[in-house]
Formats: sequence, structure tokens, C-alpha cells
Amino acid sequence: MRKEYSVDIQHLRAFYEVARWRSFSKAAKELYLSQPAVSRQISSLEAEIGLPLFVRMANHISLTEAGRKLLAYAEEIIRTLEQANRTIQDLRDLRQGTVTVAADSYLSNYFLPRFAGEFHRRYPSLQLQIRTHAHGDLYNLLAGGEIDLAFFCGVEPAENVPLTLEPLYQERLFLVTSAKSTFRSILKTTDVSDVVMLQIKREIPEINGFPNNLRIAELIAEYSPFLFPPSTYAFSKYREFLPEEFSAADAPLTVDSLEGIKTLLLNGSGCSILPESLIKLELEQGVLQGVPLNCTYPVILTYPKDFRLPHPALLFIGVIHKLMSK
Repeated sequence: MRKEYSVDIQHLRAFYEVARWRSFSKAAKELYLSQPAVSRQISSLEAEIGLPLFVRMANHISLTEAGRKLLAYAEEIIRTLEQANRTIQDLRDLRQGTVTVAADSYLSNYFLPRFAGEFHRRYPSLQLQIRTHAHGDLYNLLAGGEIDLAFFCGVEPAENVPLTLEPLYQERLFLVTSAKSTFRSILKTTDVSDVVMLQIKREIPEINGFPNNLRIAELIAEYSPFLFPPSTYAFSKYREFLPEEFSAADAPLTVDSLEGIKTLLLNGSGCSILPESLIKLELEQGVLQGVPLNCTYPVILTYPKDFRLPHPALLFIGVIHKLMSK
């Protein structure tokens, strides 16, 4: 059975320096050690290997065959260690690093990008990767360490998964139409919680300050056609506000994407029920107008429980908290 050798890294570094300088004294100076200390490390390494590494003749030293072969590996090992040290130091100094986050297609497209620009402005040397995955895949990605953070909307993570859950905010649904439509004549603009919300001027039936289903049905009929969200739409509770006879199969106009629906609305066609993050900017600019509905979905930040997050991930969370507090 062949004997396995365990080489001490300090001994290997001493060997590398002596071989590089062909001098024990110069190697000792490079390593900030005494020459006898370097000689002892080389002797220990030779004893462990069982072969001489240097030929010592007067004031000249040279490598043996074993020394030449070991030097090729030593150079690669020392170079890799130095690169690892530089990488760790860069991470400590925030000169490099990556934070990988994932969410479903809605949050990846309309929520997370809101923070990407500010994160890059504050930490230009760090990388931010936003990935899109189905809810069910996020658990495995977190458990496997493939992503640092996951974001859920409308569904809470499974209770049997050991995750830290941090609710960020409630995503609201709006009945929305274009500012070009006659909606403007019966609605007025009011600034509430930094979001342009439109409330009906004339007296209407309400529940807790929100229009009830009867009034919603009237508005949908008045500003038809109603643009049904795609079948993959995460905010399925919007159907609770529609008349029972409403069916996407009978809709005169269908678009299989949220962006397509928004484009139609911006051009003055129809109305729809959409989440706030999708239309927030357009509401603030006054090109779309809408009524908030009595329906919200929690947006939840998650990461493995009892796990120390990498510094870049903590910085990204900090940017989210900062911007959402404004």
C-alpha cells in the first residue's frame, strides 16, 4: 500500500521560496524568518517526503529530480492560495462579490429591478443577478445554495421549509384604465401613500372605503372591453371582483402578457385589474388612472434560517429597506 504524504503548507512555501531564489538567506528574508528556521522547514519537508529536494554544494544549491517535480506543483498551489487570499480580501473590502436573487416572473420583471439601479450606484464593483423561477423551484435553489435570496408574492413559503421570512409590503390590485378614457370625468386624483389613486366623485356603494363588486361591475361595463390578465397570472383573486358571467373565453380582446395589456391601456383601450408595481410609474405620471381594490398580496423576502448571509446579500436587503421606506 502506497504511503500518502501530508505536506505542511508553511514547509511548502519555504521550499518554493528557496527554489525560486536558489538561496536560503534570500528565502528567509522573503518569508520574514531566520535562515535556520527556513533550513529546519526544508529538512522537515524532506523527511516527510523521504527524498532530498536540494543539492547543496558550497555557496550553490540546485534542485534534485524530486525537487523539480515538486516545484511545478508548489508553484500552482502557492499561486492558487494567493489568488484565494486576494479574493477574500476583495470581498471584505467590497471590491468584488455577487448577490443572486430569484423570484417569479412578476417580481423579477416589475419589483426587483426597482432596486437594481440604486444597488449598482452604491456598490458598482458588486454584481447583482436577478433570476426568474417558479415558486416551487425557489425552495430547492435556496437549499442548494444556488441563490442568496428568494422573493414570494401571493403565496407563503411552505411551513416545513426552514426559512427566515420577512414580509416587505402588500401588493395591491387596481382597477385601471387610460387617462385618455372618459374615466377621468368621474374620477379625481388624490395622492395617497406616494401612489396616485383615483376615487369616484359621485356617491357609490363602498365597503371599508373600497368600491364594492356592484360598482366595479358597472365601471368594467362602462370602460369595456375588460382585458383579462394571462392564465398564468399570479394574482388570481382578481376574479372575485368580476361578474359571474364574465369569461376570458368570451372576451372580444385578449392579450397574453401584462406588458401587452399595459400598452393597450396606455393607448386608450379598455380596462383591467393589475398589481400596483406594474403600473406604479404610469399612475404617478398620470398616463393611467385607477381605483384601488380591497385586495392585497404579501411580498415576502426569504433566505435559509440560521444562515449567515454573504455581505453583498445584506447590502441588497439594505437598499430594498432604504428605498421602500421613502
